[in-house]
Amino acid sequence: MSPPILLLLAAFVAVAVVGPVLGVRQLDAESSAQVRLAAAREGVDAIFREQLSEETGLRGYVSTRDRYFLDPDGPPNPQFDQAVDGLVKLVTAAGVLEAVPVVRDIKQTHDRWERQVAVPLLRDPGRRDALAIQTYGKLLTDQLRAASQQLRDTLAIATLRQEAQLRRTINLTVGVSAAIVALFALAAVILGLARATAEQRLERERSLVGALQQTLRVGGTRLPRTEIGYVYASATAEALVGGDLIDTWRDSAETGWFLIADASGKGIQAARHAAFVQYALRALAAERDDPGVVVERFNRLFLDTFDDPGIFVVLFLGRFNARTHTLRYVGAGHSTAFVRRGTTVEQLPPTGPIVGLGPDSTFGVGTVDLPVGSTVVLATDGLSEARGADGTFLGDEGVSALLAAAPLDAQGICEVLLDEAERRYGGSIADDLAILAMTVLAHEDGTDTGFSTMEAAPLR
Repeated sequence: MSPPILLLLAAFVAVAVVGPVLGVRQLDAESSAQVRLAAAREGVDAIFREQLSEETGLRGYVSTRDRYFLDPDGPPNPQFDQAVDGLVKLVTAAGVLEAVPVVRDIKQTHDRWERQVAVPLLRDPGRRDALAIQTYGKLLTDQLRAASQQLRDTLAIATLRQEAQLRRTINLTVGVSAAIVALFALAAVILGLARATAEQRLERERSLVGALQQTLRVGGTRLPRTEIGYVYASATAEALVGGDLIDTWRDSAETGWFLIADASGKGIQAARHAAFVQYALRALAAERDDPGVVVERFNRLFLDTFDDPGIFVVLFLGRFNARTHTLRYVGAGHSTAFVRRGTTVEQLPPTGPIVGLGPDSTFGVGTVDLPVGSTVVLATDGLSEARGADGTFLGDEGVSALLAAAPLDAQGICEVLLDEAERRYGGSIADDLAILAMTVLAHEDGTDTGFSTMEAAPLR
């Protein structure tokens, strides 16, 4: 073999060996940076979950005066501060220095929430300005949510930059190593297969969306000796597939269940979660008649099914016994629940945290008497959080006042509440909203027991 060929072969071997080694080192460094960015994104979710848990616990405590709802570590909550400090280190190590001020803004907002909302309400939950403080707390939480989203966007941009750098490194490695040419061809084949697979998956998802729209139109069943009223309004163009859900069904001649739920997200994603809530709870309720057991089992099933920490469900699940005129219920982070007897309105406090916080969450069961003529009214947070032109929320007290003066029939109650929400939103609902009313009758009124929560006129 001639010397030039030997030199060429040697050069080829050197490039084939040294090039990939250098490339692997650079790829390893950039992969480590991506790992840090992924950890930072998880840290943002953890901080927001911590704030959400604290706020939910505080709401439960203010409503019930039961310290069961409060986090034993706060407020002040050292875990939140530790999570923020860890997040600052992560974004700094990842080189995303522009994210540091945003993280500090999140900490300052949380500190204000603790000082100006949590601490005053913990000292005196019955103070006269409790609603105003909770309203301010909601605004702070909205600010924290917006800052968290800004931080996620910043990290996403940094991730895209890192991915672009990674692609450049791969291309450089391909350019200096002849052996990478074959690997590049193989990668092209794999990419083509992945693209074909992705296109097939996209087509399947489109089909699933169509099927999901039909699934959510499954009709409810009026409960024994009751009159049902309901309205549903979506904030998105996909009006039939919002995140709010109402459902009722019988499990015997004298008993039945009713459900209202608010799945996180908007549009198609939220509808997927709502469909899961509807059918999972129906299946679990068929096995057990205790709402607390049903919701605890559903919480574990929900966590096993969805691994995104930003997904959660607020719900109210009740079982009505028409013979004893009693309602047993679970309010999982749900406070917009009322019983009207004549012109007297009673709010039903939450009995547990929202679904999706952790597998060890427990859910108490409330019991309330429902004599003939009384009405249960449930709504998702799009009602109580309807904000007027002056910036004030309708709130639970505003809902109670409307209920006291509302018509006697269940559908009339729902229409009054929806009209007020639309008035405050300026004629266009800004959040998914579902309202369900159930009035107890002395006897069956002979009307059709079937109804559809999604196809009938109450849908707006």
